[in-house]
Amino acid sequence: MVKYYYSALKDNKLLVKGEIEALNPRDAREKIRQLGFLPTKIYMEEQEIPSQISSESASYGISDTSVTSLSLNDKINFTSQLQVMLSSGISILDALQAIEQNSPRVKLCKIAARLRKDITSGMTFTQALQKNYSQVFGAVYVGLCVSGEASGELDVTLDRMLTLLRKEQGIKDKVVRASIYPAVLILIMFGVLLLFAKVVFPAFAGVITFNGGNIPLLAALLMGICNFVSNFWYLIILAGIGGVFGVINLMKNPQFRQKVDKFIMEIPVLSEFVRYINLSNFMSVLQVSYDAGVTILEGLGLAKQTVKNTIVLRQVNSALNLVKQGKNLSESFGVTDLLPNELLMMVATGEKSGTLGKMLADAVNVIDRKVEMVLETLTRLFEPACIVILGGFVLFIALAFYQLYTGMLGSLF
Repeated sequence: MVKYYYSALKDNKLLVKGEIEALNPRDAREKIRQLGFLPTKIYMEEQEIPSQISSESASYGISDTSVTSLSLNDKINFTSQLQVMLSSGISILDALQAIEQNSPRVKLCKIAARLRKDITSGMTFTQALQKNYSQVFGAVYVGLCVSGEASGELDVTLDRMLTLLRKEQGIKDKVVRASIYPAVLILIMFGVLLLFAKVVFPAFAGVITFNGGNIPLLAALLMGICNFVSNFWYLIILAGIGGVFGVINLMKNPQFRQKVDKFIMEIPVLSEFVRYINLSNFMSVLQVSYDAGVTILEGLGLAKQTVKNTIVLRQVNSALNLVKQGKNLSESFGVTDLLPNELLMMVATGEKSGTLGKMLADAVNVIDRKVEMVLETLTRLFEPACIVILGGFVLFIALAFYQLYTGMLGSLF
């Protein structure tokens, strides 16, 4: 057994140091993990052993295969680990090495290994990020990191980026939670439908046909639909997949996308939700980029890349052009009707008082509260709508059952 000295992160926040006895660096690293720590450095006899660590890294089997996509959770985990270690005073190379050797996610290990390799060859962190993973992390992420590294506040910028990523994750979680109730109702409806069409109705229909009667229309329709689904389910799946791909390709057409976005923006409540979601992303990136020292024009350029609705994007582009012509933010937003009046007043106050960063942050908080309110309204509207749909469904089955029951009695007497 050899005595190793280590540096590690406790709860991804606190940097701790200690010593441990192990057979080799890998065994030491595993024992440190069992203590609940994230190891960042391992030393033997007070001396760092880069050759052993390097060989250990190679033994992990991390190849140089490129990563083309990354989930939102993976982005949050990577950014969180990197930010915590940088803010604790750990160098970027050691931080990336710790992620490479300790992350349970293979993609994050590959990204860290690739970035560390390029940084070792002479690149900066953002140069390596732009070269290899600009499409994976996105223009906003890379652009803010460029600004943060240039100002010497990469850890602060990563913390701001974490706020944006967690906010995006929070919105997605809220939308998913709001969708659970109607999804459960739909599953129940299909379960009841299959039960009646495959078990209850055929029993009654058998009595009717045995006595020479005719199966009522609604019951025959219901059983026919279920029989078709049972016999040709694969065709339905293929049609569904084809429909999804067709819609995706149609949405790539600018004219079709604009018509869809225009239609959505004419639907009450839903249009508010879409507008505030886009404004929330736009204003959040603008506020973070402004605090990171990015110029207003560059910040607007980064922020507009988060806007997905073409109607809102047109307003953003108009505001950006006005700023390029020399107008201030509040005036540009006001002319294009991009922001509501109360938010315009906040931006204008920030420009006049020199507290634009604070006012942008306050505006983001207001928009976020609007998003929560509109989402809550949509959720409340979903419930009665689902009840009406479920009532119509139950009525349809009840009428079919009534016709089938009376038809069976008529065939018997």
